[in-house]
Parts: sequence; C-alpha cells; structure tokens
Amino acid sequence: MPKKIKRSPLEKLLKHWERASAEDRRQFLATTLGEGATPGFPEASTPVDAPDLPILIANGRYLLPDTVRRIERIMIARRITPETIAQEIGFAGEGHALTRALVRQASLRLAIIAALRAWILDSSATPQR
Repeated sequence: MPKKIKRSPLEKLLKHWERASAEDRRQFLATTLGEGATPGFPEASTPVDAPDLPILIANGRYLLPDTVRRIERIMIARRITPETIAQEIGFAGEGHALTRALVRQASLRLAIIAALRAWILDSSATPQR
C-alpha cells in the first residue's frame, strides 16, 4: 500500500486562503502586517511599496532579488557605487560587504539591512536627478 503524500504547509495555507472569506483574509493580513497597517490583497491594484505597507527587502540577512534590482536601478539613475550607498546610510567602509551582497548574494548585518530599507524608501520617494 503506497504512503499518503503529505502536503506542504504552503499548500495547506493556500487551500485555506481560498476557502476564507474576504473579512477573514483582511483580519489575517492585518494581524500579519501589524497594527495600523492597511492590508492589501494580491489582486488589488495597490502597489507593493506603498508608504502605508511595510516593504520586505531581505529574508533574514540576505537581500531579496527584487531588492537587488531596485538598488541597481537607483545606482544607475544616480550614478553611484555601493560604497557611496554605504556612506549615505551611515556605514562608511562597508561598501565591500554591500557589493558582495548585491553580486554574490552574501549576507549583511541586520543593522545595515535596516538602514538600507530606510534609504530605499527615501530614494524611491524623492525624484531622481
């Protein structure tokens, strides 16, 4: 008799998400995103990096691929290097670590990630020269 294949937690979550009402989904997202955050649905037209929604730039100590692309776009638009970014976020001398994180998916200190998140929000809010 073959063994029953167990579903992954993600598969279980998706199944229950589809069954949940719109109000249950809103409550879940409000709980997940924290107090005061406006939850958005995947099918909604709200942009992912809206100011009232928290943005995720890293998974632990590793930058997400979307974050790397966003940083590269800002670097190209402003004609700056990772060392300049490190200076702007208050970590002068850490440009090599940021370069490794962008190119080789190396880990970063959590303090640098927090400062980088604020820098990305500030850079995307101000118009580029």
